[in-house]
Formats: sequence, C-alpha cells, structure tokens
Amino acid sequence: MTYEQLLRLLAAASREFVADAWVFTGFHLPVLAMATARRRGTADFAAVYEAGAAVTEDHPTVATSTTDYAAYDGAASWVGDSATALLALSRRYDRVLLDATNVDVRGRINATAIGPYAHPTVRLAGGGGAADAAAAAKEVVLLHGRPDAARLVRRVENVTACPTGVVRLIAPWGLLDLGEEPRVTSWLAPPSDELRASLTDRGVDATTYDGSPPEAEDLTAAADVIVDAAARGYVVARRALDTIEELEG
Repeated sequence: MTYEQLLRLLAAASREFVADAWVFTGFHLPVLAMATARRRGTADFAAVYEAGAAVTEDHPTVATSTTDYAAYDGAASWVGDSATALLALSRRYDRVLLDATNVDVRGRINATAIGPYAHPTVRLAGGGGAADAAAAAKEVVLLHGRPDAARLVRRVENVTACPTGVVRLIAPWGLLDLGEEPRVTSWLAPPSDELRASLTDRGVDATTYDGSPPEAEDLTAAADVIVDAAARGYVVARRALDTIEELEG
C-alpha cells in the first residue's frame, strides 16, 4: 500500500470504533485503526484483544501484538482468558474487526494458504482466534490492504473463518457489503475502470457512484499512527512511508 492508501484505510476503519461499542480487535490493521480512533478523539469504547484485555482508555504506544501488555499498561481491564474473549463474548461485541489478506465475496476468510494446502503458492500467517471470534459475531468488518481486487475472490481455496452474521469489507479504495449479494456501498477514492471490471468479474455490484472521502481529522490521526507504527516495527507502515520518500526523491 502507498502512504495515501494506508491513510484512507485507517481513517475509514477508525469509524468502526464508536462511543460505547465493544469491538473485538484483531492484530495488525485493526490495532492501527483502533489507535487512529483514539487519536481523533473517540475514547468511550472497549477494544478487546484475543489475549483477554479490554483496552478502554487512550494510550500513546502502538501495541505490536495483542500480548504487548506494556504498550497498554494502565489502559486496560480484563475480560478473562482467550477462551472468554473469543467464545463467550462473541455475541456481546458490537462488531469484530479482522485483518483479511484473502477473502471471498461471500465473506469467507482464508488465512491458511493460497494454492493447494499441501503445496501452496503462498503460506499465510494463520487465523489465530479469528475463526472463533467471527463465527458467532453479529457483525464482522474485514480490513483488506490490497490496492486492487486481486485477493478478493469468488471463492477462497481454504476456509479459515466463515462468519455467519453481517460481513463488511474496508479496502483502500472502498467499502463493501459481502454475502449473497456483494456490492460496493461507497468509494474512498475514484475507482478505475479496471477496478470496476475486476470486481464485476467476481460477482460484486460495483455500479455505485457514491463516494465518502475520509474527514480531515481522521486523516490527521491516521498519519500520526502510521509514523508511530513504523517506529514500532510495523512493516506496512514503514513501506507506506517509503512511498513518500520515493515520490520526494
């Protein structure tokens, strides 16, 4: 992702953290979206991590994992162990935010492998507790970092998680409803003809002309988070900042 694409993604995803909400927050992009929400001033929500922490207050350090306790020391309460966070509370969450490298138009998530399971083309990182958190969730929001539709497919080859509730997707270019009738609900940036055609080929209704560019305050908050995340070792943030240097060079 370029810097501008990551900015848009985090700005849009930060709006999923609303006042009084309980949001199961997966690692990587969801953690950065949560940090963006805090920095733009939304504070009265609980971001629940797989390790059992419910982060309810702002903290200046971007967590590098759900068990990076030092990063959110003093800003968390505890809901229990991982089993409680993943299973017992799934129906309590207002939504579940997950990172999704490979997803299909029905909302099924593949975090296992691309290609045959025994001899994959790409071995993915694994689903962790995503399958459990997504299974009973009322609403699942998938954050998809690809600037194109290459990893949004008609049917994933390996199903790691299969949400049964409402499934939405946020990509750097737009917002989508997934399911029986997948469709783009809003564009975050003007889509190219190639992107529209690619989505249509996958069975997605991409005819909407509605646009919802992020608010300035969201972009400012996202920019701060990207800088801090890069310093904490997030590769996606470092690469995004590198694209600025390439343009300036």
